[in-house]
Amino acid sequence: MEMILNENDLVVGALFENGTIQDYVDENKTYGLVRIEDSTVNWFLFNKDESEADLQKLYKKILKEEHFIQDDFGEEIVVFNRTGNKPFEDFIKKIDEYLGDELGEFI
Repeated sequence: MEMILNENDLVVGALFENGTIQDYVDENKTYGLVRIEDSTVNWFLFNKDESEADLQKLYKKILKEEHFIQDDFGEEIVVFNRTGNKPFEDFIKKIDEYLGDELGEFI
């Protein structure tokens, strides 16, 4: 996975063999986008106790729509707005890889 950096050398996404991942794609910087081949989902990290009000509101809205949530010890990876044929689990796997690689950059 090749990290994408912004003008301040901060990680804002990544390129991988058959797709991309971006941290933020909306103007409020609340969710990102993952593309694998011709399929996409939006995504964000959520913590019930620590997430800002805008994420709390988005989370409640998404629970009423098609979505997938993976709970990683209190921090949830939330994926929604899926297009294409890829299952949610494929997207979660890529997000996990990205978060692991991004964390490795800091260590």
